[in-house]
Amino acid sequence: MNVSETLRRLDMDGFCILQGVIPEDEVDEVLNEVEAAVSENQRVNEQMQANVRARGHRIGATGVASIGGLINEVPKFGRYLADRRIVDPCESIFGPYVRVSSVGAVMNHPGNARGYWHSDWPFNQTVASHVPAPYSDAVMHVTAIFMLSPFTEETGGTLVVPGSHRSSTNPSGENGVDRDAPYPTEINAQGEPGDVLLFDSRLWHSVAPNLSDRPRTAVIARYAPWWLNLSVQRPGTPDHTQIVVETGGKPSVVPLVKRDVFESLPDEARALFRHWVED
Repeated sequence: MNVSETLRRLDMDGFCILQGVIPEDEVDEVLNEVEAAVSENQRVNEQMQANVRARGHRIGATGVASIGGLINEVPKFGRYLADRRIVDPCESIFGPYVRVSSVGAVMNHPGNARGYWHSDWPFNQTVASHVPAPYSDAVMHVTAIFMLSPFTEETGGTLVVPGSHRSSTNPSGENGVDRDAPYPTEINAQGEPGDVLLFDSRLWHSVAPNLSDRPRTAVIARYAPWWLNLSVQRPGTPDHTQIVVETGGKPSVVPLVKRDVFESLPDEARALFRHWVED
Protein backbone atom coordinates (compact mmCIF):
# COMPACT_ATOMS: atom_id res chain seq x y z
CA MET A 1 0.00 0.00 0.00
CA ASN A 2 1.50 3.32 -1.07
CA VAL A 3 1.19 6.61 0.81
CA SER A 4 -1.74 7.84 -1.30
CA GLU A 5 -3.74 4.68 -0.66
CA THR A 6 -2.93 4.77 3.05
CA LEU A 7 -4.12 8.38 3.27
CA ARG A 8 -7.28 7.56 1.34
CA ARG A 9 -8.15 4.69 3.68
CA LEU A 10 -7.44 6.80 6.76
CA ASP A 11 -9.66 9.55 5.39
CA MET A 12 -12.55 7.32 4.32
CA ASP A 13 -12.53 4.49 6.86
CA GLY A 14 -10.37 5.89 9.65
CA PHE A 15 -7.97 2.93 9.55
CA CYS A 16 -5.97 0.59 7.33
CA ILE A 17 -3.73 -2.48 7.62
CA LEU A 18 -0.07 -2.19 6.59
CA GLN A 19 1.33 -5.63 5.84
CA GLY A 20 4.72 -6.96 6.87
CA VAL A 21 6.15 -3.91 8.62
CA ILE A 22 8.03 -6.28 10.91
CA PRO A 23 9.70 -8.93 8.70
CA GLU A 24 8.36 -12.45 9.13
CA ASP A 25 11.74 -13.83 10.22
CA GLU A 26 12.05 -11.21 13.00
CA VAL A 27 8.58 -11.37 14.54
CA ASP A 28 9.13 -14.29 16.93
CA GLU A 29 12.22 -12.73 18.50
CA VAL A 30 10.45 -9.40 18.97
CA LEU A 31 7.38 -11.17 20.39
CA ASN A 32 9.47 -13.01 22.99
CA GLU A 33 11.22 -9.82 24.11
CA VAL A 34 7.99 -7.84 24.33
CA GLU A 35 6.12 -10.54 26.24
CA ALA A 36 9.02 -10.86 28.68
CA ALA A 37 8.97 -7.09 29.29
CA VAL A 38 5.20 -7.06 29.84
CA SER A 39 5.32 -10.04 32.20
CA GLU A 40 8.14 -8.45 34.21
CA ASN A 41 6.09 -5.28 34.54
CA GLN A 42 2.77 -6.93 35.34
CA ARG A 43 2.90 -6.48 39.14
CA VAL A 44 3.77 -2.79 38.77
CA ASN A 45 0.98 -2.30 36.24
CA GLU A 46 -1.59 -4.00 38.47
CA GLN A 47 -0.66 -1.71 41.37
CA MET A 48 -0.90 1.36 39.15
CA GLN A 49 -4.34 0.28 37.92
CA ALA A 50 -5.47 -0.34 41.50
CA ASN A 51 -4.40 3.17 42.48
CA VAL A 52 -6.26 4.70 39.55
CA ARG A 53 -9.38 2.63 40.27
CA ALA A 54 -9.28 3.62 43.94
CA ARG A 55 -9.61 7.27 42.89
CA GLY A 56 -12.84 6.43 41.06
CA HIS A 57 -11.43 6.27 37.53
CA ARG A 58 -12.21 3.60 35.00
CA ILE A 59 -9.34 1.45 33.72
CA GLY A 60 -9.07 -0.91 30.78
CA ALA A 61 -10.43 -4.42 30.48
CA THR A 62 -9.50 -7.12 32.98
CA GLY A 63 -7.16 -9.80 31.74
CA VAL A 64 -5.00 -7.33 29.81
CA ALA A 65 -1.40 -6.79 30.90
CA SER A 66 0.58 -3.82 29.65
CA ILE A 67 3.77 -1.80 29.88
CA GLY A 68 4.52 1.84 29.03
CA GLY A 69 7.82 3.20 27.83
CA LEU A 70 8.53 0.01 25.92
CA ILE A 71 11.39 1.60 23.99
CA ASN A 72 13.45 1.54 27.21
CA GLU A 73 12.99 -2.23 27.49
CA VAL A 74 13.16 -3.18 23.79
CA PRO A 75 15.24 -0.48 22.05
CA LYS A 76 15.45 -2.49 18.83
CA PHE A 77 11.78 -1.69 18.26
CA GLY A 78 12.82 1.84 17.32
CA ARG A 79 13.56 0.90 13.73
CA TYR A 80 10.04 -0.44 13.21
CA LEU A 81 8.56 2.75 14.66
CA ALA A 82 10.53 4.72 12.06
CA ASP A 83 9.26 2.66 9.11
CA ARG A 84 8.47 5.04 6.26
CA ARG A 85 5.15 3.29 5.56
CA ILE A 86 4.00 4.83 8.86
CA VAL A 87 6.03 8.02 9.07
CA ASP A 88 5.40 9.21 5.49
CA PRO A 89 1.59 9.25 5.86
CA CYS A 90 1.95 10.98 9.24
CA GLU A 91 4.16 13.66 7.70
CA SER A 92 1.65 14.08 4.88
CA ILE A 93 -1.04 14.77 7.47
CA PHE A 94 0.92 16.72 10.09
CA GLY A 95 3.84 18.22 8.20
CA PRO A 96 7.48 17.62 9.18
CA TYR A 97 8.82 16.95 12.67
CA VAL A 98 6.50 14.07 13.53
CA ARG A 99 7.01 12.70 17.04
CA VAL A 100 6.26 9.42 18.78
CA SER A 101 4.10 10.52 21.70
CA SER A 102 3.99 7.11 23.41
CA VAL A 103 4.94 3.50 22.87
CA GLY A 104 3.77 0.59 25.00
CA ALA A 105 2.74 -3.04 24.73
CA VAL A 106 -0.30 -5.10 25.67
CA MET A 107 -0.93 -8.81 26.20
CA ASN A 108 -4.59 -9.81 26.05
CA HIS A 109 -4.66 -13.06 28.00
CA PRO A 110 -7.10 -15.85 27.07
CA GLY A 111 -10.55 -15.01 28.41
CA ASN A 112 -9.90 -11.28 28.85
CA ALA A 113 -12.94 -9.05 29.21
CA ARG A 114 -14.29 -6.86 26.44
CA GLY A 115 -13.21 -3.22 26.78
CA TYR A 116 -15.21 -0.02 26.43
CA TRP A 117 -15.60 2.09 23.29
CA HIS A 118 -13.20 5.02 23.29
CA SER A 119 -10.83 7.04 21.14
CA ASP A 120 -7.15 7.39 22.01
CA TRP A 121 -5.57 10.33 23.83
CA PRO A 122 -6.19 13.22 23.54
CA PHE A 123 -9.75 12.26 22.55
CA ASN A 124 -10.48 9.81 25.38
CA GLN A 125 -12.92 11.80 27.52
CA THR A 126 -12.18 9.78 30.67
CA VAL A 127 -8.63 11.18 30.78
CA ALA A 128 -8.06 14.52 32.50
CA SER A 129 -5.97 15.97 29.66
CA HIS A 130 -8.50 15.47 26.87
CA VAL A 131 -9.60 17.63 23.97
CA PRO A 132 -13.12 18.85 24.79
CA ALA A 133 -15.89 17.64 22.50
CA PRO A 134 -17.20 18.49 19.96
CA TYR A 135 -13.97 18.03 18.00
CA SER A 136 -13.10 19.89 14.86
CA ASP A 137 -12.73 17.61 11.85
CA ALA A 138 -8.93 17.47 11.91
CA VAL A 139 -6.45 14.65 12.46
CA MET A 140 -4.35 15.44 15.53
CA HIS A 141 -2.96 12.02 16.43
CA VAL A 142 -2.36 8.70 14.66
CA THR A 143 -2.20 5.33 16.39
CA ALA A 144 -0.25 2.29 15.17
CA ILE A 145 -0.87 -1.18 16.61
CA PHE A 146 1.96 -3.53 15.67
CA MET A 147 0.58 -7.07 15.62
CA LEU A 148 2.94 -9.60 17.18
CA SER A 149 0.26 -12.31 17.31
CA PRO A 150 -2.41 -13.12 14.74
CA PHE A 151 -5.33 -10.67 14.92
CA THR A 152 -8.52 -12.64 14.24
CA GLU A 153 -12.05 -12.86 15.62
CA GLU A 154 -10.90 -15.79 17.81
CA THR A 155 -7.80 -14.07 19.23
CA GLY A 156 -9.61 -10.76 19.72
CA GLY A 157 -8.34 -8.47 17.00
CA THR A 158 -9.05 -4.90 18.07
CA LEU A 159 -12.69 -3.93 17.58
CA VAL A 160 -13.21 -0.83 15.43
CA VAL A 161 -16.18 1.08 14.05
CA PRO A 162 -15.33 2.08 10.45
CA GLY A 163 -15.95 5.76 9.74
CA SER A 164 -16.41 6.68 13.40
CA HIS A 165 -13.42 9.03 13.25
CA ARG A 166 -15.77 11.55 11.62
CA SER A 167 -17.88 11.78 14.77
CA SER A 168 -17.45 14.93 16.84
CA THR A 169 -17.11 12.85 20.02
CA ASN A 170 -17.03 9.20 21.17
CA PRO A 171 -18.70 6.91 23.73
CA SER A 172 -16.07 7.64 26.40
CA GLY A 173 -17.75 11.04 26.69
CA GLU A 174 -21.33 9.91 27.34
CA ASN A 175 -22.53 10.63 23.79
CA GLY A 176 -25.61 8.42 24.07
CA VAL A 177 -23.90 5.25 22.80
CA ASP A 178 -23.51 2.44 25.36
CA ARG A 179 -19.74 2.24 25.66
CA ASP A 180 -19.86 -1.36 26.89
CA ALA A 181 -22.25 -2.81 24.30
CA PRO A 182 -21.50 -4.19 20.83
CA TYR A 183 -22.03 -1.60 18.09
CA PRO A 184 -23.99 -2.65 14.96
CA THR A 185 -21.18 -1.92 12.49
CA GLU A 186 -18.20 -3.06 14.58
CA ILE A 187 -15.58 -5.34 13.05
CA ASN A 188 -12.43 -7.05 14.28
CA ALA A 189 -9.27 -5.65 12.76
CA GLN A 190 -7.49 -8.68 11.33
CA GLY A 191 -3.93 -9.31 10.22
CA GLU A 192 -0.82 -11.45 10.52
CA PRO A 193 2.11 -11.05 12.93
CA GLY A 194 4.22 -8.18 11.62
CA ASP A 195 1.26 -6.23 10.23
CA VAL A 196 0.25 -2.82 11.58
CA LEU A 197 -3.22 -1.45 12.23
CA LEU A 198 -2.86 2.27 11.52
CA PHE A 199 -5.73 4.58 12.45
CA ASP A 200 -6.85 8.12 13.11
CA SER A 201 -6.82 8.27 16.92
CA ARG A 202 -10.41 9.58 16.89
CA LEU A 203 -11.59 6.16 15.62
CA TRP A 204 -13.87 4.35 18.07
CA HIS A 205 -12.20 1.14 19.15
CA SER A 206 -12.28 -1.38 21.96
CA VAL A 207 -10.49 -4.38 23.42
CA ALA A 208 -12.02 -7.60 22.06
CA PRO A 209 -12.27 -10.85 24.06
CA ASN A 210 -9.48 -13.32 23.34
CA LEU A 211 -11.21 -16.67 22.81
CA SER A 212 -8.02 -18.54 21.97
CA ASP A 213 -5.64 -20.38 24.30
CA ARG A 214 -2.67 -18.04 23.70
CA PRO A 215 -2.02 -14.40 24.60
CA ARG A 216 -2.70 -11.85 21.85
CA THR A 217 0.25 -9.47 21.99
CA ALA A 218 0.80 -6.11 20.34
CA VAL A 219 2.86 -2.93 20.57
CA ILE A 220 0.90 0.33 20.49
CA ALA A 221 2.59 3.54 19.35
CA ARG A 222 1.11 6.96 18.76
CA TYR A 223 2.38 9.65 16.41
CA ALA A 224 1.86 13.37 16.95
CA PRO A 225 2.70 16.63 15.19
CA TRP A 226 5.15 19.05 16.80
CA TRP A 227 2.29 21.42 17.60
CA LEU A 228 0.35 19.01 19.84
CA ASN A 229 1.06 19.75 23.52
CA LEU A 230 2.49 16.58 25.06
CA SER A 231 3.62 18.16 28.35
CA VAL A 232 0.39 17.11 30.10
CA GLN A 233 1.75 13.54 29.91
CA ARG A 234 5.01 14.51 31.63
CA PRO A 235 4.87 14.71 35.45
CA GLY A 236 6.53 17.79 36.91
CA THR A 237 5.48 20.13 34.12
CA PRO A 238 3.13 23.03 34.90
CA ASP A 239 0.51 21.63 32.50
CA HIS A 240 0.50 18.19 34.11
CA THR A 241 0.32 19.68 37.59
CA GLN A 242 -2.55 22.03 36.77
CA ILE A 243 -4.66 19.76 34.57
CA VAL A 244 -4.06 16.34 36.12
CA VAL A 245 -2.65 16.58 39.65
CA GLU A 246 -4.62 19.54 40.99
CA THR A 247 -7.91 18.24 39.57
CA GLY A 248 -7.37 14.66 40.73
CA GLY A 249 -8.07 13.58 37.16
CA LYS A 250 -7.21 10.32 35.46
CA PRO A 251 -3.59 10.52 34.27
CA SER A 252 -2.07 9.64 30.93
CA VAL A 253 1.64 9.49 31.76
CA VAL A 254 4.43 8.58 29.32
CA PRO A 255 7.85 7.52 30.71
CA LEU A 256 10.86 9.44 29.41
CA VAL A 257 13.38 7.70 27.16
CA LYS A 258 16.59 6.87 28.98
CA ARG A 259 19.59 8.79 27.66
CA ASP A 260 21.64 5.69 26.88
CA VAL A 261 18.70 4.09 25.08
CA PHE A 262 18.17 7.23 23.02
CA GLU A 263 21.83 7.32 22.00
CA SER A 264 21.61 3.67 20.88
CA LEU A 265 18.70 4.26 18.49
CA PRO A 266 19.23 4.65 14.74
CA ASP A 267 19.12 8.24 13.48
CA GLU A 268 15.64 7.95 12.03
CA ALA A 269 14.27 6.70 15.37
CA ARG A 270 16.10 9.34 17.42
CA ALA A 271 14.30 12.00 15.40
CA LEU A 272 11.00 10.63 16.74
CA PHE A 273 12.08 10.69 20.39
CA ARG A 274 14.41 13.68 20.81
CA HIS A 275 11.62 15.68 22.52
CA TRP A 276 11.21 13.06 25.28
CA VAL A 277 14.65 12.16 26.64
CA GLU A 278 15.77 12.12 30.27
CA ASP A 279 17.80 15.17 31.28
